[in-house]
Amino acid sequence: MDRSALHELEILKHVEQSPRLNNRMAANKLGASVKLAHATLKKMVAKGLLHVKKEHARRWDYFLTPRGIAEKARLTYEFLDFSMQFYREARRRSAQLCRDLAEHGCKRVAFLGAGEMAEIVYLGVVEWGLDLVEVFDQQKNGEKFMGKPVRPWSQVTSANCEKLVICLYDKSHPMTANFLPEGVKRDKKMVWVF
Repeated sequence: MDRSALHELEILKHVEQSPRLNNRMAANKLGASVKLAHATLKKMVAKGLLHVKKEHARRWDYFLTPRGIAEKARLTYEFLDFSMQFYREARRRSAQLCRDLAEHGCKRVAFLGAGEMAEIVYLGVVEWGLDLVEVFDQQKNGEKFMGKPVRPWSQVTSANCEKLVICLYDKSHPMTANFLPEGVKRDKKMVWVF
């Protein structure tokens, strides 16, 4: 799915729940500029996906049209299909990575990332008898992942492992090779699913 389709899906889901929406709210929801949010809303109204009712100068309510309902269903299906393909590919690649590590004598691994990708990779860790010793994630610092305390990225250089599995991906291009978040330096211990 391209970014504009994801933006439209987000707006359609919001409007289904509540008609109250303005450019700033849409921008926050999309993680985009107010100008882009305005252009997206305007395009969706022009395509007949949304009907707009102007209450006054500062309040416009949006409603799904029958065409908007059909488009939301189509985009939802497309998103789920992509998500399943991504999951299957991530599961296949992570299992192969864990197999390769185990066959080369690696036993102790750490994760950079504690989100959905880490959960997928963890299946391979268990399957191939590896030991997850540490987890690093900026957003989940202080939480636990599979019983291990999550530490901040700044401590990744002290990782006490043989390999550091990168369990993060670029959300705009999920299968980009060798992705690293800003502020994390490459290390020879690092291995990637993608």
